[in-house]
Amino acid sequence: MNELLELFEGRAGTGPSTPGLDAPRELTALLAVSDVLIGLALIVLSAAVFVFVSKRKSLDGGGLRLAYLFIAFMVANAVVHFAVVVTFLMPADASAHLYGAIGFIKAITAIAAILTALAIWPQIPKILATPSAGELEEANASLSQANSALDKALAGRKAELDRANERFETALTGSNITVFTQDTALRYTWIHHPRLGNTIEEVIGSTDTQLLPAAAAAVTIPLKQEVLDTGETRSTYLAVETDDEGTLYLDLTINPTRDDDGKIDGILCTVLDMTEQNLFEVRLASMASQLADANRRFEAALQGSLITVFEQDLDLNYVHIVNPPPNTVAEDFLGKTDFDLFDEEDQLKVVSAKRQVFETGEVQELEIDVTVDDKQRHYDLQLEPKTSSEGEIVGVIGIAVDLTHKRENEKQMHLVMRELTHRSKNLLAVIQAMARQTAARTADKEQFVSSFSARLQAIAASHDLLVSHSWYGAEIGELVRAHLAQTMDPSSPQIHMEGEPLQVTADAAQNLGLALHELTTNALKYGALSVPSGKVDIEWRRAEGQVTLDWKEQDGPAVAAVPDRRGFGRVLLERLVGASLDGDVTLSFDPDGLRCKITFPESQLATLR
Repeated sequence: MNELLELFEGRAGTGPSTPGLDAPRELTALLAVSDVLIGLALIVLSAAVFVFVSKRKSLDGGGLRLAYLFIAFMVANAVVHFAVVVTFLMPADASAHLYGAIGFIKAITAIAAILTALAIWPQIPKILATPSAGELEEANASLSQANSALDKALAGRKAELDRANERFETALTGSNITVFTQDTALRYTWIHHPRLGNTIEEVIGSTDTQLLPAAAAAVTIPLKQEVLDTGETRSTYLAVETDDEGTLYLDLTINPTRDDDGKIDGILCTVLDMTEQNLFEVRLASMASQLADANRRFEAALQGSLITVFEQDLDLNYVHIVNPPPNTVAEDFLGKTDFDLFDEEDQLKVVSAKRQVFETGEVQELEIDVTVDDKQRHYDLQLEPKTSSEGEIVGVIGIAVDLTHKRENEKQMHLVMRELTHRSKNLLAVIQAMARQTAARTADKEQFVSSFSARLQAIAASHDLLVSHSWYGAEIGELVRAHLAQTMDPSSPQIHMEGEPLQVTADAAQNLGLALHELTTNALKYGALSVPSGKVDIEWRRAEGQVTLDWKEQDGPAVAAVPDRRGFGRVLLERLVGASLDGDVTLSFDPDGLRCKITFPESQLATLR
């Protein structure tokens, strides 16, 4: 536009002059030459403007119209000048005919001039807005300064970017993270920290098919193509088999990348090596399984034992319990506190000790009696603090050993000792009486020693049986077998025993033992057991508040009559045993065999244990 305006500012005069026919020839020649030169100059200027316009693509519609009008004006003006020259060369009478054509051409020239003048006015604001050469120089200087400042800013940004990249690479160096980019053809364009034994040079320009095992490539390629197609992030978990490192477990995240127009031009991928974490998780799962097994073994070992292990938080809520007390389950304790489970007296015993653990962090040991499930129980209790990973006390762990059975055994032992003292005195009195009665009814020393020793052994057999039952008593069948075993085999076909399991008290067992000894000894010496064909039936039963034991002999030697002499055995049965049992002993001397019937009340029975 500036060049066009400069052309406009330097254009020549416009109209041809038509000298009079009487002008000198030299003047006519000068005018003709001047018109020719002006016409040629206008043609050249028109051509120059046309070339300028055709090559200046930045001109808008108004500028183009002004240029073409200006060209038309100059061409028309040139034609006028050439027509004037022609009139100079033609005779005057002939040139007069050309003035009409010249007038028509000048009219066209005038129209072009008017149109050009009209077209140039709207362009004047644009021409005025066009900076001058000085303004352009100042603008160029300011632009140069701005470019310099921008170059410095860009250099600073580049330095920051380089530092950020350096920190990024430093952070990733030695880590388990690999970052890379791929184009739309899934060729690697950049990578940091390559894996699988590849170098950067080997990776750049390659594809997954060339770098990854077939199984891994079959997973990654469709997923990456999906990201390119949808623009959405995808991730997957890969197990890649390698020759050097074994199986690698990789977590792959795929993100799309975009150009300046927002079009997807590739992908950015992050690969996190999860192999160590996977192995850690495997080891952790194994340890958890082992811990679970240990817990199961621990709980199985405690199950049915006298040990209860529990855990409470700072509010004394039970959060865990193993092997709760008898007749209770874990649900009876979990979520509850000592205030919910124990009465006020028991709370004072246990709560104060647990709070002492919270305050001091020291282990507390104590023996307490508490009521659990409406039964008084005795425990050896150990309390120790439970701490968090930061060392803060977050609860209490308790180990309670149930000593109730031990306490009961101790009480029973005291009772047994007192009872043993009493029984020892009674036993000595019985032995003294046995000794006197035996001595009074034996003729010589050897017979006394034999009879007395046998009776002492009978007492010892009863005592052995009572000791095996902690002096709670003895079962009648065991008592019979124990005394028969002193002299014969209780399973002999000569013996028949029958009766329900009945356990008599310790006193009753001793007295029945003496009776059974005397009956067995008599049967072996004089009765049914003295011959191979003899038999003894021993039966006991319980009915109508009474217990009856029948000793019946048969198929032995005939019994002549009721003997007049009362031996020690008969005296013991009729006078001592019956009275000691608060019952009755009846001896029948039948011809077929001796029969002894011992009857005593159920109060002489003890509870089976």
